[in-house]
Amino acid sequence: MSNPIRRGQAGSPVSGGMQGDNATPFANTHFILPYGLRLQQTLWGNIISTTTAAGGYATYTTTYNHLFVPNQSVTITSTSVTGYSGTFTIYDTPTATTFRIATATTGASTGGYATPITLPTSIPAGITFVYAIAIGGGGGGYAGGNASSGCAGGISWGWTLATSSCVVGFSGDGNVNNGLAGYTRYGHIMAVGGQPSNGGGITSFGGYLNQLAANYFGMPVGANGSPTSFNGNNGSHGGGGYGAYGASGTSTGGNGGNGISGGGGGSAGISGVSTATTGGNGGSGFAGGGGGAATQSTGSRTGGNGGSGNSILTPSIAYTGGTGTSGTNANGAGGGGAGVAGNGSNASGNNGGNGGLGGGGGGAGPSGGTAGIGGAGILYLFY
Repeated sequence: MSNPIRRGQAGSPVSGGMQGDNATPFANTHFILPYGLRLQQTLWGNIISTTTAAGGYATYTTTYNHLFVPNQSVTITSTSVTGYSGTFTIYDTPTATTFRIATATTGASTGGYATPITLPTSIPAGITFVYAIAIGGGGGGYAGGNASSGCAGGISWGWTLATSSCVVGFSGDGNVNNGLAGYTRYGHIMAVGGQPSNGGGITSFGGYLNQLAANYFGMPVGANGSPTSFNGNNGSHGGGGYGAYGASGTSTGGNGGNGISGGGGGSAGISGVSTATTGGNGGSGFAGGGGGAATQSTGSRTGGNGGSGNSILTPSIAYTGGTGTSGTNANGAGGGGAGVAGNGSNASGNNGGNGGLGGGGGGAGPSGGTAGIGGAGILYLFY
């Protein structure tokens, strides 16, 4: 019987002779994708765009196909109308992007997440091993006095024993919680969620994974920028760019480092003066970090752009990060980082751009604005 682990393993060694079904021709290998296997399932986290109510039922509309089924339990968080948040049983699913619950709450609501996203996976009988590619949710940014961007979600891949359930990472949202995104896991393959900076006071680093970061095949994470070297370093996860704001702030934020997952750009601004300020750009990778904000200065402000991303499934497809906004004593929000399956969104006025589907980091927002939310996680299963 063929060894299922060797037959499809990415980057398997090459024999110089005829290739049997246990060998992987090097010309057909990919850094992450397995050779000889088909993508069978794609699952992703759910972002709620709007909620409405009629006849005793609330209808939630999701940004992506929700994959829910009637009678499934779902936990809703971060809706603008609090009555739509809570743990409910799904009544029905009228379309691929809407589901309903019974509720007495009324009115229109925006935003929210369906979590925890623990989904059933149906693996055919006889399949023992599954090759999984997991992308964690993108970190959300922060806005205001501690403006910071979100880093991209982690990315992990490999073989694992087949199992009947999975967890798919939800987006980080620094506007309503700490901005830490959810992890994605199938079997023992797990990708951590991104997070915003650990900056506070007048200091703001870009998004960074800190102790949650993982090394890939001995590749360390990139170090954060510092007061003497603003840009984040490259690594498996790019380091966050450095920037500071306040009376002794900096005029320019450092760029996030590049990596498998990009680091967030640093936010900057000097309060009470007309010095021009510029937020750092997010780092690029398979998923990009969010752009930093330019804030507090009364002069010109230019928000950083989100980092670019790249499709894992189709390497020739690149995704772009969103652009930051600019203005005088206004704007300066950072663009959202691209994900592995979608572009980051542009910033708008004082509001940071959202990260792209598949782990893009959210852009930072200046004072008076909102931060971008991270892109939802994704899970790809091959067998």
